Amino acid sequence: MSGRLSLTLLLMLMTSLFSSLGYTNQKPQQSLTIAIGLENYDFKPLFAEFTRKTGIQVKVVEFENNTLKSELLLRASNNALPDGIIVPADYMGLTALNLSAVPDDWLSTHLIEQVKSNIKANGTTLGVPIVFGNHLMLYYNRTLVSQPARSWQQLRTQQQAQGVEISWNYYEMYWFRAFLGTFGTPLILNGHVNLDTPAMIRALRWYKSLKEEDWLDVECNYECTVNRFLASEVAYTINGSWMFQRFSEHFADKLGVAQLPSLNDAPMRSYFSSHVMAFPNNALSGPKRAELKRLSEFLQSLPVQTNFWSSINALPVDKRALDTLKIQSIAQVEALITTLEYTQPMPNEAQMAFVWEAMLKGLTRHLAGVLDEQQAAHFMQHIVEKSISYEQEKKPGQ
Repeated sequence: MSGRLSLTLLLMLMTSLFSSLGYTNQKPQQSLTIAIGLENYDFKPLFAEFTRKTGIQVKVVEFENNTLKSELLLRASNNALPDGIIVPADYMGLTALNLSAVPDDWLSTHLIEQVKSNIKANGTTLGVPIVFGNHLMLYYNRTLVSQPARSWQQLRTQQQAQGVEISWNYYEMYWFRAFLGTFGTPLILNGHVNLDTPAMIRALRWYKSLKEEDWLDVECNYECTVNRFLASEVAYTINGSWMFQRFSEHFADKLGVAQLPSLNDAPMRSYFSSHVMAFPNNALSGPKRAELKRLSEFLQSLPVQTNFWSSINALPVDKRALDTLKIQSIAQVEALITTLEYTQPMPNEAQMAFVWEAMLKGLTRHLAGVLDEQQAAHFMQHIVEKSISYEQEKKPGQ
């Protein structure tokens, strides 16, 4: 009897030991740290849902939009980057972030065509698209304006007759580029920066003339322009699709959305881009690859994509989800899709980081009267070529 008892105890002990060994050999799920822009779409509820479904914790690190890029570059220099970032697609051109290439089989097979053209940087897919749009639109307050101005000429007439004002982030180059887009010349042409052009000269001349208009306070920064519009101090504001949810919640049916005003029948052309999840510091070669893949699959899944409009007022990248939205005939969705008509995909090449900086330097010198428009366009081209040359000299083997 005692022998049987000893044998039973031994078997129980061995079973417990093997179970324990098996458990310790299983890889525990790791938590993820994801950085996002504070003023962009609110993904936190989705991360919470992901945690409930998978048990994988997601810590969100938020930055102000105007500091997100500099914060990420600073963290790159300190080797303190997060596991993932959700950012506009042009961030994929920031080589200092050392983004992982995304395998083709990580991408949904139902991406809309506009998105497919906007997820590569220098020929390599470096992000998983989540939502798209990110374009500039004309928002207006229906209590102050019954019919939106379709052109800058109409806007001037309204200002003179009704005293209406407009606001936008005047010194931010993403906005200036929409004005430049009216004249049709791309910033990157055949892989080369293209700033010293007749189109740039015309855009600089026009932009400076707007600075003198009574309807615009050029010293009003991004936060200021948002607050003035929310306070009904201005009838119009030019802002991005990412602000639609906040403005809609504030104004309800008093919010209007329209195309950017045209100039002499030529439409303004904002950039559009996807918001992508990218993986800094070559994270897909690290220990959290499996968790990052599960998060990317979750954000691309049809239920999540279908609910993006109702949850964060964003357009999905999944064609099936977008088609479902279209047949619902939601006026706000139709307005957002309509404002995409004249947009152009934002280049994701690494040169764009230098392009934005060079344009700002040239524009501010022109506005200050230091350079005329021809000199400013030439200065921009010189600055960006010098910056690119310097960057190439720093790279080994070049």
